[in-house]
Amino acid sequence: MFGRTAPPQPLPPLPPQTLLSQPAQCNQQQRGPEEPSQVYRPTWRGGRHGPETIPCSAAQVHILSLLEHIKQQQDQLVAKVNHLSSRVLNTSTPQEPECPECIQLPIESLEAVDELEAFLKDAANAAAKQRMISSLATIGGQDVKRVAWNILSRMFTEEVAKTISGKGANGKRAFSHMSSKTLLYRAVRANGLCRTAIDTDIQRYAIRWFNLAADRGAVRRRLTNRLTRLEADD
Repeated sequence: MFGRTAPPQPLPPLPPQTLLSQPAQCNQQQRGPEEPSQVYRPTWRGGRHGPETIPCSAAQVHILSLLEHIKQQQDQLVAKVNHLSSRVLNTSTPQEPECPECIQLPIESLEAVDELEAFLKDAANAAAKQRMISSLATIGGQDVKRVAWNILSRMFTEEVAKTISGKGANGKRAFSHMSSKTLLYRAVRANGLCRTAIDTDIQRYAIRWFNLAADRGAVRRRLTNRLTRLEADD
């Protein structure tokens, strides 16, 4: 009875995950790190100095390409946001045109039209004329036609507009020969929305605006008379 040893106990089985993980570890040790097999040429360097190409694997090339695509999209979105912000500022906070003391807009008489024309033709007033153009461009509008019409409404009253036409028919002043025409063209194109507007389109809208001056005046008079009658009835 004494001196007899207990029989050896069987070893517990290994966990399944241990058996499965060992071959993977062996494979990783045998394979080693992936060697660069390709090179990537970045289109956006971001201030980086050094070689023009970057050695990397195929997976890294794919990731870098996606990142550069995202960067390009972000730049485009930033440009669009800046453009929309400038349009909002132009339409929501119009500024009064910076004019010399001798010029008061809108022009209310034919004598004032002559003074404006003389002012615009004088080369000594180039700087003041540029300030007028920059300020008129902030009036804004939905499209080229509305921008042109809004600027003309700021430049001339309806009474003066009825004395001007495109070619000067029926004894009217010819807008096509006035220096105010060039002022209008430059002011329209100075607006961020109308940078690509061409002279023929702006001229066509301007002629239409002058031709409708009498109709606008008649509509305004009818509205004024109607409001007057309503106030009298009250």
